Amino acid sequence: MPADGAGVCCLTAMQGKYALPVSGRLTWIQLLRCGSMGVRMKLLMVDDEEYVVEGIKRHLDWEKCGVGEIYAASSMKQAQSIMEMVPIDIIISDIVMPKQSGFDFIHWVRDNRYRVQVIFLTSYAEFDYARRAISMNSVDYLLKPIDYEKLADAVCRAVQKAAQARQNEAERKESRLWRQNQSLLRRDFWMELLQGNITGDAFEEERTKRRLPYAGETQFLLLYLTFHDGMNCQGMWDEKTLYFIVENVLSEMLEGVGFLVEAVAPRGKGCSVAVCRRMESGVQTVKTLKEKGVFEQFIRWMGEKLQMDIWCGVGSLGRADALLNSFLLLQDMRDNSLSVWNRVLYQSDFECPETSLQNPNLGVWKALLEEGKEEELLASIETYLEELEEKELVTREILRVFQMDVMQMVYSWLERREIKAHLLFDGKGSENDYQNALKGMRSAKQFSCNLISRAIQYEKYINKTESVAEQIRQYIDVHYKEEIRRDSLGEIVYLNTDYMSRIFKKEMGVSISSYILQKRVEEAKKLLAQSNLPINTVSIYVGYSNFSYFTKMFKENTGYSPLDYRRKFRG
Repeated sequence: MPADGAGVCCLTAMQGKYALPVSGRLTWIQLLRCGSMGVRMKLLMVDDEEYVVEGIKRHLDWEKCGVGEIYAASSMKQAQSIMEMVPIDIIISDIVMPKQSGFDFIHWVRDNRYRVQVIFLTSYAEFDYARRAISMNSVDYLLKPIDYEKLADAVCRAVQKAAQARQNEAERKESRLWRQNQSLLRRDFWMELLQGNITGDAFEEERTKRRLPYAGETQFLLLYLTFHDGMNCQGMWDEKTLYFIVENVLSEMLEGVGFLVEAVAPRGKGCSVAVCRRMESGVQTVKTLKEKGVFEQFIRWMGEKLQMDIWCGVGSLGRADALLNSFLLLQDMRDNSLSVWNRVLYQSDFECPETSLQNPNLGVWKALLEEGKEEELLASIETYLEELEEKELVTREILRVFQMDVMQMVYSWLERREIKAHLLFDGKGSENDYQNALKGMRSAKQFSCNLISRAIQYEKYINKTESVAEQIRQYIDVHYKEEIRRDSLGEIVYLNTDYMSRIFKKEMGVSISSYILQKRVEEAKKLLAQSNLPINTVSIYVGYSNFSYFTKMFKENTGYSPLDYRRKFRG
């Protein structure tokens, strides 16, 4: 409700006539819905003279003009309220009104960036009024008494301008959305190309579909980046922010040598590829880029500002159809230079090392593991890896050999203790550790530390035989109704089945099968004595679907048939 207390009323079409409010007065907002039409513009009339509004409303063919909704206000304050609630397209406003003029209202409209078409009305043929109306970019300026034909013509022109403004706004919005989505479209395009999903003739088809400005001879360059040893930089930078920084800083540095950064595409945790496009004015060779030190400057900036270690590989300059091969070569470069950080490696200069390395410490590690000297073992492994890194000998293949040496050492040690290593280390977490161990020295060290520590801790756990026996007993107490196999119990505690059985019998005084039988008999006795369940239901409940076998088993262990037991012991 507006501050001046005016009410709100809606005019409705009734057999061609308009029903007024009961009071007979024009309220501050009146809406006329003109029915179905192609263009449905919203028009606001602002005039403190009621008869003027009524005359305009009755004399114009709104459907022909293309106006679908009409609102009316008798003051600037009421008009402002309507503008804030309704997306008005056209305003017909009197100039002279009490308190504030039509010019004041339109100034407010323009200041608030409402895109509307304006028609001014006035009873005064003042030159200054006409000049101000023109300066406010109005559609027309009409004198009272109103010539309705001229007003209808002005409204039609205003509708056309409003329709054009709508179309222009839609195009601007589409353009904004296109610009916003362009980076995503480019990134997705290059991700698909580097995954091998866009090859041959499909390149031109996809380029055209996504409106990418790449001619057949356009030259591109790949930059392969890995941050913090392939680990996600949690705590400092999330990946989205990191890639945003990469794209903006690299774009600024490459601009001076005629290159554009088309996209920064993620390639796994902590890894990304920057696709750079050479402009016609760009330098002609990678050698020139190297001489200018552009990428070296980029690596220094990233390291200093973000406090991060970075591996950086630069591919060869070539057409789009050669980028997939360049990317694969860069990946191979990364796999064969895992100890090189904060330097720029160029594909054209790189020579794959031929390193065949025997681990001289493996015998010492095995001895330390046998003796349970966990700290000394982990310290020796860390020293070995650090020496490899200092000599820049860390490659993916060397890490694979190191990983296999450690795994075989630990698995053999567990097997001698009848612990099933493949079950102990089964699971998604172990698989992730396994994959990450091949990405760099830090992750390889973390993998070996986790593997050895968990193995030693579990060996200490099973040496407390009561722990294993208690874990099995608790499982049987919960699952006694089900079929329980010894192999399944062995998997629960990661132990060889026979070894597990020996531990259980030693601690519990009975075999596993005897304990299961005792548990079922005890539960059957409770049900027979304390419930009205049919005996065959009791049999099924405690895990015996064969009623005859249940009866035999129960009598052998209690001296009574189930029926006799119920008769004797039922309370």
